[in-house]
Amino acid sequence: MLALVDFSFEFAGRYLYKNAGWHIKPSEKIGLVGLNGTGKSTLLRVVAGEFDLREGSLSKSSSLKIGFLNQDLLSLEFHESVRDVVMAGREDLVIIDNEINQLLHELETEYDDKRINRLTDLQDQFGQLGGYDWQSQGDKILEGLGFTTEMLAKPLKEFSGGWRMRAMLGRLLLQAPDLLLLDEPTNHLDLPTIEWLENYLSDYQGTYVIVSHDRFFLDKTVNRIAEVAHQQLYHYKGNFSDYLDQKDERDEMLQRRFENQQTFIKQQMQFISRFRYKASKSTAVQSRVKMLNKIDRIELKDKERGDFDIKFNIRVNPGKQIVDMDGVSKSYGDLHILHDTRGQIMRGDKIAIVGANGKGKSTLLRMMHGSEPHEGNIELGWNVESAFFAQHQLEALNLKNDLLNELGTVSAEYTEKELRTVLGCFLFTGQEVFKKVKVLSGGEKSRLALAKTLITQSNFLLLDEPTNHLDMFSTSVLAEALENYEGTIIFVSHDRTFISRVANKIWWIENGQIKEYLGTFDEFNEWNANRVVENIPIIKAALAQKVETKSEEIPTAKKSSLSKNQVQRLEQDMEKFESEIKEIEAKNNKLTELMQSSEVSSNSEKLMEVMATHKANLELMIQLQAKYDETMEAWLLSQE
Repeated sequence: MLALVDFSFEFAGRYLYKNAGWHIKPSEKIGLVGLNGTGKSTLLRVVAGEFDLREGSLSKSSSLKIGFLNQDLLSLEFHESVRDVVMAGREDLVIIDNEINQLLHELETEYDDKRINRLTDLQDQFGQLGGYDWQSQGDKILEGLGFTTEMLAKPLKEFSGGWRMRAMLGRLLLQAPDLLLLDEPTNHLDLPTIEWLENYLSDYQGTYVIVSHDRFFLDKTVNRIAEVAHQQLYHYKGNFSDYLDQKDERDEMLQRRFENQQTFIKQQMQFISRFRYKASKSTAVQSRVKMLNKIDRIELKDKERGDFDIKFNIRVNPGKQIVDMDGVSKSYGDLHILHDTRGQIMRGDKIAIVGANGKGKSTLLRMMHGSEPHEGNIELGWNVESAFFAQHQLEALNLKNDLLNELGTVSAEYTEKELRTVLGCFLFTGQEVFKKVKVLSGGEKSRLALAKTLITQSNFLLLDEPTNHLDMFSTSVLAEALENYEGTIIFVSHDRTFISRVANKIWWIENGQIKEYLGTFDEFNEWNANRVVENIPIIKAALAQKVETKSEEIPTAKKSSLSKNQVQRLEQDMEKFESEIKEIEAKNNKLTELMQSSEVSSNSEKLMEVMATHKANLELMIQLQAKYDETMEAWLLSQE
């Protein structure tokens, strides 16, 4: 499919790759891993054709279609709606669809065989390219990525960078290129959407390469690993966990071979030194000298990152209760996040707040920190000293300081060696510690702000997405340090491996209330999966409740208490609409077959009639989808 042969790539005076090689074969699902700064994203740009090679060669089929998701897409501004931007990913279908609609419009007043024949050809081509499933497939992708029906009609330029990236991912998935390149696709996704993407990629028929620092995600999605290290690419079969096992085995085997070779070389050198000046042994000595000169010596590569042993201490011990929340409510206009909820955090708790974006996880952290107004009482316990990390902490950095001095402003107790160790954990090594804060990128400033938060010696840490700009190595070091941390932590994260290692309790927000699971993230997932399975028949019925006549009032999400008759009415309506949806889907499947048949495609009047019915059915399906959120919330609230 694609081959990089004996290639080298230099960037900013430094070789990222030197005489490396990579062959990408059809149906491979590859995870591209390595430390930050080793050139993973650069390699994707080389494959995508954005960067040219000066050394080595790249060969690929001229017909190979490559799709590339990268962070640069965040800066693009689209005036079109979210749905139009995503659907336009299939440019071939957009062109054909526009021409079909134009021909149908012309046939209303100018009927002739030339237009009929052209229309028939376009209909056949449209069907063969999957045009009749195109928009419904796009809608499914958008729904999976978290877009509601109301969001689809809004211009993409009005959305945040995270939502823009979701839209561009949806556009790329709809294109279904031969080779899909994904650079940190989970960076702007919440946990439910990441899980949806995992399932989508598991059924993906093409080839893809993923750069990700999410170990859990790679374990679920790839069957090959390409590791970037020491200016080379090392290839492994299996997922990320398999790669770690194989790498350990390879390193151990290499170490044994190196030790055996060194022992052999030492023995030969001893023989040469002992008999160098004896004429009777000259032939044997020369033979060993020649042998040593020809031997292919094994070299052990130094670790690209050293071992870091960091510990986050606390200054004083707090009381048993860290936080007490009583009757807490929070709203943004008509958006109700919390309503008269309660919660307690006890000394030693390490709580992960999980759930979809927009549910109020970060808001809850800010409320505990005291930087977000709210109703009700949130009180910190005796001797509690808190430290809060979030993106706004970047504003508190002194731009004139270098990194070492800026980190040293936290406390004079730390030695330069200790500060360097902490900075090394957060990807600042060597002379980088003397860089000025003002020249740092947003991600680098975020890492520095996180480092400052963690060494404050506070006994209560509030962390909002602490691993966002860390690689796997640094995330692992941070997780280990927080595992051993003697204080209390509450944090928001979408990194499941990190959550699994650190958290001993799980919080989530449901129907305006804080819910708590006493256990690890793995145990919570198992419990939650069983809860979902038990509710599948109920959820399916709720999904079917899409349309309500104007004369019948649907209880809104604000009505948290319904009578028995109202609940029964909702359930009856759910069954009725489930049946109607199935009927519409069956009808549209038959209409699709009709449009492709010679009997209808050759008769313009019949074709126009069938297409009109098909379109009307699709519009009805969109209306059904639009009612989903409102009806689902109403029914679920009735079950509380």
